[in-house]
Order: sequence, then C-alpha cells, then structure tokens
Amino acid sequence: MSNIVLDRLMVHFPTSAGLVRAVDFVSAVFESGKITGLIGESGCGKSVLGLALLGMIPPYANVKGSVFYKGLNIITAPPKELRRVRRYQIGLIPQSPGESLNPVRLVGSQLDEALRLMKHKPRGRREKALALLRGFGFEDPERIMRAYPFELSGGMQQRVLCAIGVSCMPHWILADEPTKGLDAELCGQVCENLLRLRHWGVNSMLIITHDLMLAEKICNVIAVMYAGEILELGVHVLKQPLHPYTRAFLASHPQQGMCPISGSPPPPGSQTMGCKFAPRCSSASLRCETSAPPMFQKDNTAVKCFLYA
Repeated sequence: MSNIVLDRLMVHFPTSAGLVRAVDFVSAVFESGKITGLIGESGCGKSVLGLALLGMIPPYANVKGSVFYKGLNIITAPPKELRRVRRYQIGLIPQSPGESLNPVRLVGSQLDEALRLMKHKPRGRREKALALLRGFGFEDPERIMRAYPFELSGGMQQRVLCAIGVSCMPHWILADEPTKGLDAELCGQVCENLLRLRHWGVNSMLIITHDLMLAEKICNVIAVMYAGEILELGVHVLKQPLHPYTRAFLASHPQQGMCPISGSPPPPGSQTMGCKFAPRCSSASLRCETSAPPMFQKDNTAVKCFLYA
C-alpha cells in the first residue's frame, strides 16, 4: 500500500466571470491504511480535489502541481497509466447512487462489466458478483442481479455501488458524498457499507462528506477544506479543533449548537494575499490579512494558522 501525496495541487477553471480557484495550491498526505474524511462547506473544492486524485479533471481546467501515488504523478500520467490506476489502485464510489447506476441495464450486467476488467471467465464473474452482493448484505443476490436500479431502494443502490467499487480489489476507495440526500436510516446503512469494504481488503479510504456524524463514526483522520485550501489535517480534529475556521464550522452544525459563521466565503474568482478566512475570523491580525500562513505542526495536527507559529 502507498500514501497519496499532494504537492501544491492547483485546479482553476476559467469562466466568463473570471477564474474559479476550486483547489488552490494544496499540499497534503493521505495515509494508506487509514480512513480519511475530507469535510468543509459546499463549494469549498472537496469533490474537485477528489476528481484530481483520479485524473478526471476536464481538459479545459488549469491544473498544476502533483498527485503522487506509488511513484506515479497522476496529473501528468498518460491515459494508459490512468486507466490502470482507476482499474486496480483507486476505486470510486460516486455520489447520488440513483444517478450513477445505468437505469436501463440490469444490476448484474453492470457488475459483470466491472468484473470483466479482471479477465475472469463468465462463470467466475457470475460467482464473484453473487459473492460481492452477499458480502454487502443482500440475502437474495440472484434477484438483485436481475433487477434494474430503479427497482431498488436508495440504500440498496448504495450497496451495489460499493460492490462495483471493490470488484477489482483496489488498494484505495474514494467515496464522494456517500450520504448526500439520504435520511438518517439510510445514512446508517451507508456507514455499514463503507465499513464492510474492509472485509474485502480495502483499508485505505478518502471519504468526501458534509456528514460530520459519518466522519466521526468511521474516519481515523480528518482534513478540513475552505475556499480551495486544506486548513487542518489530523486525528483529533473533530474533538480538539485548532483552526478558527474548523471551530466555527463545527459550531455551525445543528448537533453542535447551530451557531452560524459571520460573513461569507471569498468569491470563487477572488485572490487574496493573506489567509482566506481572515475576514471572518475573530482571531485575525494584520499579519493574517497580508501574509498567507504555511502549515504548522501542533499536537500531531497540521494547521494553517499563525496562531500556532
């Protein structure tokens, strides 16, 4: 297993309204063998960062920096190498199961398509598909194989996506907003599905989520994004947040008191000299407004704030 290493990763999108700085010079290490949760407000760049890890950024974007995995820079890798990474190394569980599965193809056909990449014979593919569905809690996998996605509940569709995601036995799984739009019961099922991935040998995951309860239940490490940057990365982030933004973000959630953060995030096309959170931060000084803080180490947590210089 290998870490995923980001080195000054930048993803900017040119638009008629200006340059959208979706990911802005991010450097971080996502450790293998751990479940890392990537949290932050909607629009902060989480999903774009996830697409960059898979080399799936559209060609019209401006992409700089590096994403290293097993010595390969995914940003500059040729298409053949990218297909190999997506096939065997980093699997994807996309958000919105109902939109990610093909509505006019049987579940069994979609599972078989993924398993063909492993070059199993037809009989072996069928046996593997049934085993995967059983492993994700389906008591009658034969019936599920013959079903169309729209005949399944949201939680069942999520389990099918998990089965497809691990079908090629990847070393990493990237799950993008796996609980988006689901009620509490289905969120609990998703949590169980993600934990089941470990039974299939997937011990390294990056879970992009706005669901703090999910992150707290299953993640070993938390990374916090704001305005295209990772501001904090560590093990105890949810219990002992260090960055002023992380504290404010956690306090704004209903289970934490629902205290809104004053002000608004910077416009997508804006460029600031200092800390992007400084205009909303009660601890900001003149230094914060004129200089961008680097990452500092504090109690095994990396935090991008001059309070810990």
